[in-house]
Amino acid sequence: QGGTTREGIHLGAMAGTVDIVQRCYSGIETRNDILWLNPRIPEPLRCLRLRLLYRGQPIELHVERQHLKITSLPSAARAIKLGFRNQIFELGPKETLEFPL
Repeated sequence: QGGTTREGIHLGAMAGTVDIVQRCYSGIETRNDILWLNPRIPEPLRCLRLRLLYRGQPIELHVERQHLKITSLPSAARAIKLGFRNQIFELGPKETLEFPL
């Protein structure tokens, strides 16, 4: 990094790292009011877990090499549309979807 910040970290670089993990490794993309997922985690990682908020619905993603699990946490939000491998699913509060990878 070369010492461009006094504390030794660069917030832009850290944000880029978080973006890679959240968006690229999980394959998150929003299109036409649908949250699409296409996870691909790199070989050194065993799994990836993250929480996000989509359309007021808190969601937890758990990605392993051979398995994807999406759980919507309790909320007052309406069901969301979720896309995986050219199929569209609805996911309401306190529901779980699981897919082999």
